Amino acid sequence: MSITKDDLQKEREILKNDFDILNKRISQTEKDLVTMKGNLNAVYGAIQQVDKFIKKVEPETEKKQLLTEKEEMSDEKKQALNLATS
Repeated sequence: MSITKDDLQKEREILKNDFDILNKRISQTEKDLVTMKGNLNAVYGAIQQVDKFIKKVEPETEKKQLLTEKEEMSDEKKQALNLATS
């Protein structure tokens, strides 16, 4: 069995086609990676923004909680005074 120049040319075309396909896939993957990194940064920015809002809301929530606890303590003191005077 001998290898002819035509056989080699056909093999070269097959290999060249495989090379071109892989090259296109790599290029597309690189573009997708850039897009994904952009999306990742956008999501991280959104997380930072939500954290900022949480910090703004926390003091208000803490104030409301302290007022509620203070009112509950006042009610407990009232009940204790009522028990003591009865």
